[in-house]
Formats: sequence, C-alpha cells, structure tokens
Amino acid sequence: MLQLVRSDIAGFVGLAERGPLPEDFPGQPFDASKVALRISKWAEFLTHFGGFRQYGYLAYAVKAFFENGGAVCYVVRVAATTCADPAQNAARAAFTLPSGPPVPIGTVAQVAGPFQFGVALTGTTGVSAGDLLLIGGGGVTQLNRATNVLAGGQVQLAAPLPTQIANGASVSGFPAVCTISAASRGNWANDVRIQIAPLGSDAFSLRATVDLGPNTPPTEEEWYQSLTLSDPTLYNYAPAVLAEQSNLIRLDITGPGAINLQAYEALASGTFYLQGGRDGLAAVTLQDFSGSSTDLRGLRLLEEIDEVAIVAVPDAVFQTPDSPVIAPVPADPCLPVPPPPPAATPAADPTSVAKPLSTQDSLQLQSRMLDQCVRLRFRVAVIDPPDGQQIEQIQTWAADSGLVQTPASRYAALYYPWLSVPDALQLDGSLRRVPPSGHVVGAYAQTDLTVGVQKPPANVALDYVSDVVQPISDVQQQLLNLNGVNAIRAFPGRGIRLWGARSLATRAEPDWRFIHVRRLMSAIEATLQRCSRWTVFRSNDNTLRSSLTHSLNVLLEDIWARGGLRGATPAQAFYVTCDNTNNPQAVIDQGQLVCEIGVAIAAPMEFLVFQIRQDAAGSQVLES
Repeated sequence: MLQLVRSDIAGFVGLAERGPLPEDFPGQPFDASKVALRISKWAEFLTHFGGFRQYGYLAYAVKAFFENGGAVCYVVRVAATTCADPAQNAARAAFTLPSGPPVPIGTVAQVAGPFQFGVALTGTTGVSAGDLLLIGGGGVTQLNRATNVLAGGQVQLAAPLPTQIANGASVSGFPAVCTISAASRGNWANDVRIQIAPLGSDAFSLRATVDLGPNTPPTEEEWYQSLTLSDPTLYNYAPAVLAEQSNLIRLDITGPGAINLQAYEALASGTFYLQGGRDGLAAVTLQDFSGSSTDLRGLRLLEEIDEVAIVAVPDAVFQTPDSPVIAPVPADPCLPVPPPPPAATPAADPTSVAKPLSTQDSLQLQSRMLDQCVRLRFRVAVIDPPDGQQIEQIQTWAADSGLVQTPASRYAALYYPWLSVPDALQLDGSLRRVPPSGHVVGAYAQTDLTVGVQKPPANVALDYVSDVVQPISDVQQQLLNLNGVNAIRAFPGRGIRLWGARSLATRAEPDWRFIHVRRLMSAIEATLQRCSRWTVFRSNDNTLRSSLTHSLNVLLEDIWARGGLRGATPAQAFYVTCDNTNNPQAVIDQGQLVCEIGVAIAAPMEFLVFQIRQDAAGSQVLES
C-alpha cells in the first residue's frame, strides 16, 4: 500500500555558534549530509551547532520547532568563508605544539594593528601560517599562532598582541610536531582549554574542556586516557581517535618528533587555550545565505536533501539586538573614589558581530526560498516579516515585497507578528523578540504527525512563547487576510495560537489560497512520482495501468477517509485515469506512461488536476 511521503521535515538556514561549513572538507567528494546535518532533538543541535547567541535567531527557531512538536529537521550553518580579506572569514581555533626550543626568526618591523605586524627576518627561516611564535622578550612575551602570512612579510595572528609590543621586539618560532584545532570554525573554541600530560615515550593523556571562566564550571569536557602520535595502526592513534570520538577538537601531524612541552616554560604545565577562532559574521552576505548552482552553501545545500518539505531562514530578517541598559549604581559618599576602568582591550574576535542584511538582500533571499520551492515542487517556505512593523506597514510591505502576486506565491506562507520568548542569554528573565517561522514550522510538523498534512495548520496553540509583539484585533485580522498574511494571536485563557492558514497565492488563484492545499498536493505528487518508479521499463499494457490505478485509488481513498478530500463518496473526492484514453499507441511508442489524477481538497474548490508522466528518463508532474 502506498503511503504519503513525510511532509513534516524542515530545513533551517542561519547563523550558529559552531558547526560544519562546506569548506571544512577539502579534497573530499561532495556530501551535503556532512554540512546539512539531520537533527532529531534539541540536544543534538546543542552538540553540533552550539547554543543561543546574541547575533542570530537560528537556535531560537530550532528550539521552537522541537518545542512545538517538530521531530526532524536539517540545519545549515552560514558564515563568511570566501571573503577577499582572509581575516574576515570564519576560522578554526588551534594551537601548534613544539618538538623543541624556539629558533630566532627576526624582529617586529611594524605593528599594523592588534592582530597584525610585519617581521624583519634575521634568521634563515621565515614565518608560515600555523607557526607557533614567541613574540617579545623580557617581561612582555606572548605565545601566538600565525594564521596568515600576507605580502610584504605581514603576519596575521590568532590572538591580539599585548599593547607593550613595539618595533624591534624579537620573534622566534618553534619546530612543530602537531596542531590541535577545533572541530569547527568559530570564536567558541577560543574558550577550549587543553591539558596534556606525558605518559612516557610518545604517549600522552589529553583533556579538552570548554572553559567559560574561573567561577563557571566547564560546559563540555572530554578526556582521553592514552593517545599516541607514532603509529597510525594503533587503536589509540591520536588523529584517528579524535576525528571519530571528539565533538571539540581534531589533531593533525605537522612535523617529525614527539611533543616537547619543556621547550618553553609557559608550556611546561601542559595547559593552554586554543587561539584564533573567528565566527566570520561581520562579512556575511546574501551569497553566503543562498549559494548558487555552482556555490554549494547555505540555502543551496538544502536542495540536495530530498526529505525537506518546509524551509525557513529566520536570519533573513535578523536585526542587531539592542544593548541591555544597566542603571548606574549611585556612588557611596563614604567610600573613596574608585580608580578609572582599565583601557579597553582588543576584541578576541572582531568578526563575531553580525550585520543585518539590507532590506533588498533580505527580500532577495526570501525570493530565492520561493524559487527553490517552485523548482523542487515538493516543499514550501515559511516567510518572516521584518520586525517592528505595524498592521498598516505589514500590509504595505507584503504588497510591495515582490513575494506575492507571482506564480511562486502559492508555495509560501507569511505569519505576523514576531514573538517574545524567554531569553536564555539574560539572567534576569527578560524576553527576546524572534521571528515566528520556527514556531510555525513546528506547528506544521505537529499537525502533520498527529492528524495529517490534509489538516489546515490553524487554531494551533504555540509553546515556548511568552507573548506576541503586536496584539491583533478581529478587524485588523481581516485586513491582514486580504494580503494573505496569517495572524498569530493571543487569546485570554487559550494561549497564543496560529489563527490562519493562508498561502501568499494571488487572488487570481483562489484554489491555492490555503497553504495546506499546496502542501497536501505536494505530498501526493511526491508520493506518486517516487512510488511510480517501478513502472520504468515495464510494458505499457492494461495490466500495468490497472495495477497503478489500483494503488493510486487505495492511497487517495485513505486520504479521503481521513478528511483530506471532500465529497460524500470517493468518486466525489478524486478520480484516477490511466487507460487507453490517455495512453494511446502514439504515447506508448514514445515510451511514456501517462496517469491523470484529480483531487478535491477539503477546501472550497473544484478538482485540482495533475498528470504523472513516466518514462525511462524519469518522471514529470504537470499541474493543470
């Protein structure tokens, strides 16, 4: 018996604390599933992509998805990775371990900023990316990792230079044996503390912890009792063990020899922090979010995942959060005047502050979401409006956005207003305004899993929400309905509910004005297309056509029995035509099998008709 394909699986694209990026797998065959990760619970998202962050809504959206009944989603992380300035791209935190004492290289020639200086060579060796450098001398020294070497001998560093470092300071480098790096790019790994204890010969134990401060317990911790660098065939060969088991770090062999922590006194304790992790958010562009046919990043990656049926990009409307206002504490006249605060130090990661997309780029990204749904046919997009819009403004925005009054509009739904949710980043119980797409997609999934995709996802109570940003009256909702905007409303005693199930379809397409119609049709079409592949290379005769007709009748009758199709009898709800009338000898001679299906979705409309054409080259769905 045929069964409808799953329609509840969502795809999210956005800004995350950590997680894989396409550039993390150089030289390997392309595999979208390594970057677009399948997540089945909130704890998995925390493991792979980290927690909530000030710059981005992705974590809030995925949390809302699972809290509202979602079961499975795919998540794609977005960061700048192709910026012309390498210092703006996302980077892994790392630390290179020495096999011997430092070797003089030269002196600091020109300090060009907290993360960059020129080097005047005095030795026979230069500086390469990844080198562990000892900069300065006397009381001002620093172990720092070179991340890039630019033209003219300019060295970019993993961590900011001490302000006391000046021209003429010594620069030395250590012979390297291995590099410990973060499992994924991002500023998060600058808090990863590594503790190594030699065990004799070349064996060592290793502990990695995410250390957020002296008075905060580690949020994550891993301990490896015995590792080795010498023999790749051993069960405890460090690169293989960490690649397979660690969620925090990786290890790469970079030179001969064994780890020598006595090569410099600051390493003798075996404890150090990874350096140089960058989020790459400041330079994120529309292209990073959307990708293209030849640029497999962002939204483009979701095209490779057939399971995805709903798409959401909450960070398409990201807004820079307001800084919390902290009231000053009145000075106590009985106490001495406190000293002035210390001078500000350079940020550990100047790329960690995300900039919102421009209004034009935001709309372009949402338009590309619709384009993808139209091309792939079997998915829909949940669109977020900009924050801060009043009722009158959202009507104008919807009309002028270019997202409605187009053939693609039937594949999208728009919900208003934004929602207030508990903000885990604040300790005072304050709320954060977030776009509604995560909650909406979760409600879609819950409806699909408990009742079926045939039910309109309306009058659904939302969880993980404290309030709506803008209350909506009955009169105001009528105005929103005219523009295809679905209201989210707070009802005393009934909670906060989705109070609409409209698509953005044009008024000239009344058959498609409800989003569940598009989703049910997509589920039926996807099921028929994928489950009719067995007909390829079979003789197009009465036996084949009768068998296919029977299978389709059983599937559609089941949907009718569950209330998805209207009509007092199956004959009033659907029909299947796959016989000599639409498979004449001319069609058979072309190697095609044509099957016409008409369904009356449980909404005020006539039959929606589509055809499945199957041949050796594949199948094609044609909607009337």
